[in-house]
Amino acid sequence: MIGWKLLMFDLIQRTIDLVLWTPPGIDGKEARYYMFHRLGPWVASFSHGLWAITFALNGVTVMANYNIAVTLLFAVYGFLWPRRQGPMWYIHFLYFGEIPLHALLGTLYAGVGAMFWLFPLVSAIVCLVTPQFSWARKTLICSGLVAYAVLVGVLEITSQPWVIMPDASIIFLFVLNTISVSSALVFYLGLNQYLVETAEEGMKREYERAENLLHNILPTPIALRLKNGERVIANEHREVSVIFADIANFTAASSQLSAGELVESLNLIFTEFDNLADNYGAEKIKTIGDAYMVVVGVPEDKRNHAEIAIELATEMHKVAVAISAHTHFNVNLRVGVNSGPVVAGVIGKRKFAYDLWGDAVNLASRMESQGLPGQIIVTENTAKLLSDRFTVTPEGIRDIKGKGEIPIFSVKTNT
Repeated sequence: MIGWKLLMFDLIQRTIDLVLWTPPGIDGKEARYYMFHRLGPWVASFSHGLWAITFALNGVTVMANYNIAVTLLFAVYGFLWPRRQGPMWYIHFLYFGEIPLHALLGTLYAGVGAMFWLFPLVSAIVCLVTPQFSWARKTLICSGLVAYAVLVGVLEITSQPWVIMPDASIIFLFVLNTISVSSALVFYLGLNQYLVETAEEGMKREYERAENLLHNILPTPIALRLKNGERVIANEHREVSVIFADIANFTAASSQLSAGELVESLNLIFTEFDNLADNYGAEKIKTIGDAYMVVVGVPEDKRNHAEIAIELATEMHKVAVAISAHTHFNVNLRVGVNSGPVVAGVIGKRKFAYDLWGDAVNLASRMESQGLPGQIIVTENTAKLLSDRFTVTPEGIRDIKGKGEIPIFSVKTNT
C-alpha cells in the first residue's frame, strides 16, 4: 500500500514538474509569464469547445459558431507560443478583447446565472502576469476589468436573457464557468507560490554557497565582521607563530610538467596542507607560487602557538613525503617558523584578502630559505617558546637580509 502511495506521489510530482517546466534561463516573473501562456491557450480551447457543444445542443447557433471559431484561435495561439512567444498583439486581442466580449455575449444569451460575466477576472489575471505592463498600467486595466465584470452582471440582472435555455444547461454552464474562473485564480496563486518557493530555495542555495566561499577566503570571525558592515578590519596580535613552507627544487621540476600536471600536483599538496591547518586550528593565509603561508594564533589567540606551529610543520613534512607517490615530482619541503607580533587585516575592495604584516612575517620567510629540505628552521624567538617535547639544535649564525647576523635553530618533535 505504501509502495503505491509513493508511486502515485512520484507520478504527481513528475506531472507537476512537466506542467510547470520552463526553458533554462527563465525565472521569476518571466517564468510565471511563460508558464501561464504555455498552458492558458489549451485550457481556453477546451472551455470554448465545451461552450460550443452546449450552445449547439440548445440550438444557439450564433454562440456555437462563435465558440468554434474562438477555439481555433486559441489553438493557434497554443501552437505559436512555445515557438515564438507571440505575436503579442494576437495574444492581447484574445485575452483583453475576446474574453470580455465573450463575457458580454454569453451573459446576454444565457443570463447572469451562467456566470459568463466572471470571465473578465481571467483577463485581469493575465494582465497581472504580463511583465511588459507597468504596475500603474496593471492597476488601471485590472480595475477596469473588474468594473466591467460587475457592470455586465448588473446589466443582465436587470434584463432578460436573449435565449431561454433548459435549467440543466444553465446549471452545467454555472458549474463549468465557476470552476474555470476559480481554477484560473487558484492556478495563478499556486503558480506564484510555487515560483516564490522555488526562488527562495534557489536563494538559500546561493546564500549557503556564498557563505561557504566567504568562509573559505576569510576566517569566520572576520567574515562576520565584514558582513556586519565594518569597513576597516585590522587587529594587532602580540604573540603568533608564522610558518612558511616551500617546495625544494620546484622550479626545475615544474619545467618538465604540463600546465595541467603542475596545477594538479600543487592542488593536491596544498589541499592536504589545508586539511592539516584545520586539524591544528591554524589559519592559512595564502599561497605564493609553490610557497604556503599559515599562522597559529590568528584570528584567535593561542597560548602554545609556537608548539602547535612546530607540530603542524612536522606533519607537513610527513604529508609531503607520503604525497610524492601521487604527484608528478618529489615533494621535499623547506620550512621556516618565527614567532612574534603581527598586524592582521582585510585589504582590497574586490578580490579582498586576509593578510599579515610585520617583521615577524618577514623573518619567518627568511627562515624558510635558510634550511635544507626536510628541516624546520626557527628563530631564537620561537626556540625559546618550545618545551622539552622538542629537540632544538643550533645551526649557527646567519646573515639575514634586513636583520644582520642572528642565530638560527633546527627543530624536531620528540616522538
